Amino acid sequence: MRERIEVVDALRAFALAGILQVNIQSFAWGAGDPLGFFADPPGVIDTVVYLLVATFVSSKFLSIFAFLFGVGFTLQWRSLRRRLGFDDARAAYLRRLWFLLTVGLAHGVLLYYGDILTSYALVGFLLLRLAPRRPAALVAAARRWWLGFALLSVTVTAFFESVRRIVPPHRDAAQVPAFALERLSLYTQANYLEQIGARIADFGSVLGTTALLGVPQIMALFLLGAVAGRLGWLARPQRHPRLWRAATWIGIAALPFAAAGAWLNFTTFHDSPGDPGSLGYALQNIGSLAACLYVATFVRLRQRPMMRRLIAWLAPAGRMALTNYVAQSVAMGLLLSGWGFGLGASLGRAELALLALA
Repeated sequence: MRERIEVVDALRAFALAGILQVNIQSFAWGAGDPLGFFADPPGVIDTVVYLLVATFVSSKFLSIFAFLFGVGFTLQWRSLRRRLGFDDARAAYLRRLWFLLTVGLAHGVLLYYGDILTSYALVGFLLLRLAPRRPAALVAAARRWWLGFALLSVTVTAFFESVRRIVPPHRDAAQVPAFALERLSLYTQANYLEQIGARIADFGSVLGTTALLGVPQIMALFLLGAVAGRLGWLARPQRHPRLWRAATWIGIAALPFAAAGAWLNFTTFHDSPGDPGSLGYALQNIGSLAACLYVATFVRLRQRPMMRRLIAWLAPAGRMALTNYVAQSVAMGLLLSGWGFGLGASLGRAELALLALA
């Protein structure tokens, strides 16, 4: 049991570190592309950093975080059911979701518009409806949500690419959009009160986009995590060697798609930031399956001395995931924002990446 908890907590901390590596750009640039724009033509180092983060980090760590939410749901639900009746257990978990929703809304409005807690809480209400179901039913539900996510991704990509080719851009495609530059100036130079209106608007934009496009993926990952918790994929990984071998190869196979998506997005934001395409994002959605490789690596190497030390070092941070997630926003606001030290106005992409790593 102790090993299971440590592996899960270590993965949660690992996911938080990767999420910050992506989010740190948006603390400066506001809503839009998660990795931000290029205010000036990028040099070699900034280009390399962008491609590395876009290929190996972007979307992968958020996927791990959502998967672990599903795992945590199963573990918490099992604990509640052991102590309480079904109705009381459901009421107790509902209280947790309402608390998470409250924290998420406050976090999104007051600190960071890109908050994910609100979306997780809202999708969590859907997940709770499936709590009594058997693992086979959860697998079937996960399969349907994954299929829905795939169909939605293909449809949205085809639609936006068609519109992009038919309708010319309304502005100079080679220029960074004016709204993005305005957000950069506002978030890195304005005081706290001056930022509130823009943060609320960006938060609403993120929630709307998640409601339209993100719910199937989040729910699919939640359900996959719930199945993992029910069947002991992380608690007793030695019983599932074929599954973890398959996860490794799925993750490896996804990396070329992630790399292709990263390159397409880089060329877009380098050459035509005013006319962004959607194909790069679609490829990165496929590339997010590289998260399977990261989780499988932790699990399959968990008994190696170096990995055991890494897990033991990361686990305490993972046990305080909510605190650390919000604390990241406090720290980034203090360092990057106009109401803090305002470093976001002067640090380049590589420097921000190093700051996130630190």
